Amino acid sequence: MADQNDIPLLPAHVVAERSHVVIPSLPNWIEPTVEFLRRKAVLGGVCEETRSGKLLIALHEAISNAIIHGNLELSSDLKEQGDNIFAEALAQRATDPILATRKVDIVVEFDGDVYRWVITDQGRGFDVDKVLKRCLSDDPEVLLSSGRGILMMKSFLDDVRFEMGGRRVILSLLRRTVEERRKEHRVPLEATFQVTPVNADGSAVWTETYRAMSRNFSENGISLLQQQLAYASNVVIGVPTDKGIVHIPAQVRHSRLIGSTGMEMGCEFAQPLPPGNPLPAPPPVASPQAEEVHRTVMEILGTTKAQQLPSHERRVHTRVVFNERVTVYLDQRPEPLICYARDLSKGGLSFIAQEPLPPEIAISFEATADRKPLRIRCKVVRCALIDDGFYDIGVSFLRLDAKRES
Repeated sequence: MADQNDIPLLPAHVVAERSHVVIPSLPNWIEPTVEFLRRKAVLGGVCEETRSGKLLIALHEAISNAIIHGNLELSSDLKEQGDNIFAEALAQRATDPILATRKVDIVVEFDGDVYRWVITDQGRGFDVDKVLKRCLSDDPEVLLSSGRGILMMKSFLDDVRFEMGGRRVILSLLRRTVEERRKEHRVPLEATFQVTPVNADGSAVWTETYRAMSRNFSENGISLLQQQLAYASNVVIGVPTDKGIVHIPAQVRHSRLIGSTGMEMGCEFAQPLPPGNPLPAPPPVASPQAEEVHRTVMEILGTTKAQQLPSHERRVHTRVVFNERVTVYLDQRPEPLICYARDLSKGGLSFIAQEPLPPEIAISFEATADRKPLRIRCKVVRCALIDDGFYDIGVSFLRLDAKRES
């Protein structure tokens, strides 16, 4: 059998690279773009897979700033007026015919020693000196969200510079000697899990169970993203399977702040997982009554006088701008969430939420003069963090909800 040490480490032998990417100003482009750039950096040998988490956070901050605060011209000051105001404005501007067509230009350069990301937006820029002064302040009231994002980028990278009045940021990372290899392979995984804190005496606090989104997993552990601090050193992770929830005890090995409200938590399983199937897939959803749902949604589309969005070869249904408030119902939670839609098609909906959502939800469309209220069960097909405490959600319609509005 071949020795693992005989496998060539090609990333360590990359001597130069240059690529050019141009993306639209759409919230759902942030996460895949960041992951693409992170993978290129790993394959280019600038950092180990195990160390790329901080790079991912820095790239997310930079590209999110370019799209949301740059091209869409959304000020962080709106959050001080209330999260609902910021979420509604984000949903509207993401479909604005002028702002949403602006591009983010990304040039990646590597000379063998330094990896650089040159990210340029088409916004109005900002007062760089003023924001950089906030980063040096010890007053938490002065260190606003834009300052925190820049501070994280400066903490995780070797150099951060701004040009063109803040419309361009240049991120730099020095290549380091590859000394660390992961003991087990990690697989990317985006799914919702239940996390239950465990007391010092070993008892699980079931009343404080919450949901978290996974980033990746291995045979021995999992990385989770959540909206609260990890105050317990031990937890129980609820894994959805076709036979119900399987609870696996785990020890919290590390936790780090992401933005102002997010937290990444690395957990090591306290007992081995079943061989060959480390994390069972979520249970399949019920078969949708597609025709009934499509016919009902077509009634909404028929009363919506909005522009049609550009088609895409991977899309089955045509989308239209749909900037209305929708109510989201979660199982096991009495109070609904208020979210703000971006676009609508016969098959699904995109909207802005203020927390990650589970695999299946119900959405209620408010009644208008032209239509009756409507409630539909939906499958969450995209749940991507786009800014501190704000998520871009994509759902596909399953069936009319049994608790439909009358």
